[in-house]
This record gives sequence, C-alpha cells and structure tokens, in this order.
Amino acid sequence: MNNNIYFQIELTARKIRQYGQNVLKSHGIDITIEQWLVLNVINENKLISQIAIGEKLVKDKPTISRMVNQLEKKGFIVKNTSTIDTRKVELSISKKGSVLIETLYPIIEKIRFAGLNKLSKEENKSIGSILEKIQNNLEN
Repeated sequence: MNNNIYFQIELTARKIRQYGQNVLKSHGIDITIEQWLVLNVINENKLISQIAIGEKLVKDKPTISRMVNQLEKKGFIVKNTSTIDTRKVELSISKKGSVLIETLYPIIEKIRFAGLNKLSKEENKSIGSILEKIQNNLEN
C-alpha cells in the first residue's frame, strides 16, 4: 500500500495538517488548519459566499457551514446580507479576524517551509507541476 501514489498524497496531506495543527496549538491559536483556509479565502476575497468558499476549497456545504459558524462564534468573521440579493449572505473578516490573520501569516509560512525546506527549487517545481497535472486529470 505504501507504494500507491494516492496513498502517499493522502498521507502527506494528513501529515501537513497534523504538523500545522500542532504548530498552531503551540502558539496558543484556537483555530484549525481547515478554519485557517476558510479565513484566508475570505480575507483574499473580501466579500464571499459560503458556496464560493466551498468551491475554492473543494469542501461540501455542511463542512463549510460548520467552519463558518465556528469562525463567526469566535468573532473572526462577520455575516453580511448581500446588497445585491437580500436572500444571500456574504462573509467578511472582522477586526479581530484581521489581527489573527496578521499573527498567523508568519506562522503559516513557517509551517509551509518546514515541509519543503530540504527540497531543491527543481524538486519543488516538479512536485507542483505533477500535482497540478493530477488535479487537471481529475476534472471532468
């Protein structure tokens, strides 16, 4: 099973999340890596719907809804009624969320660096290219 490339990809993804979660915990930060991804997508898009977040992160609606509710409860995001369609809700970062994001950026960079620091530029580029090809193969 260890020679199966999909097993290796999944195992690597799990180890990255586990390592990242441990680093966040060691800094006393009370969000998950998955919640960070949602927070970051909202930050990059200013006003965005839960559906759009799910599409960007390839997550189902219940998972995104749960994470959004947790982030709102912690005061990191705000739900706003859309000015275009009052039936829709748009998400934005709160002031408390902005402070957290500024705190998190250097920590997230440290997490990313930890997994890639012993790879050459060529290896890093190759892995990125291969993963992108796999993703493209699986679309449609």
